[in-house]
Amino acid sequence: MVKPIAKSYLLPFPVDRVYRAWTASETVIPPATAMDIDPRVGGHYRLIMERPDFAARSEGTFSQVVPNERLTYSWEWNSDGEVTEIDVRFAGHPDGTALQLSHSGFARQESRDMHDAGWDSYVDGLITFLSAR
Repeated sequence: MVKPIAKSYLLPFPVDRVYRAWTASETVIPPATAMDIDPRVGGHYRLIMERPDFAARSEGTFSQVVPNERLTYSWEWNSDGEVTEIDVRFAGHPDGTALQLSHSGFARQESRDMHDAGWDSYVDGLITFLSAR
C-alpha cells in the first residue's frame, strides 16, 4: 500500500478568504487554465489544463463540505482509473490559516510522488493568487 500524503501549510490570510479561494471556479492556479467547482455534497471539482502541447483534466466529487472548516472530495487525474481522496481542513491561526491536507488512496508510488510535489506548487500558487487580490 502506498503511504498517503499529509501536508501542513500556514497561509497569511483569514480562513474565510482561503476557503473561498479553494472553492471558487475563479481561482485558477497554473498550470491549470480553468476550474469548475460546485462546492456542495455531490457537487463536482474540475481542474482543467489546456495548452497547444498538452491537455489534462482532474475531476472529483465532494463528499463532505463544512464551510470554512473542511472539504473532502475524490480526485481522478485524466481518467486514469486511480481515484484518490483529498481531505482539506482549514483552521484559524494567529498568523492566518492553518491548512491540513491529506491525499490518500494511491495505487502507485510514482503517482503519489507527483501529487506530493504538486500540492506544494498549488499552495504556493494559491498564496500568489491571494496576494494579488
